[in-house]
Amino acid sequence: MKIEQNTSPMRLLEMLVDRFGIFEAAASTTITLARLDTEGEAELPMEGAVAEAVLEFGDDLRLAFHVAREWAREHEVGPFRAGADGA
Repeated sequence: MKIEQNTSPMRLLEMLVDRFGIFEAAASTTITLARLDTEGEAELPMEGAVAEAVLEFGDDLRLAFHVAREWAREHEVGPFRAGADGA
């Protein structure tokens, strides 16, 4: 990932949240396939425990982004825009 010199930490965090979505998609697919695979024969994108951890980390990452954005607003550090958590 090429980062411009003046990229704000908030923008970097937003980019991480956005890019992490692909891992969450793979985790969700894993969980869905595991539920549907009653025979245990499906080739899953990742282990079930890893998939659960990825989804939990995604939640934590969005929370960190939200908290950081709120902190930035309180301290009048900007710019602010709707981002990864939809606010």
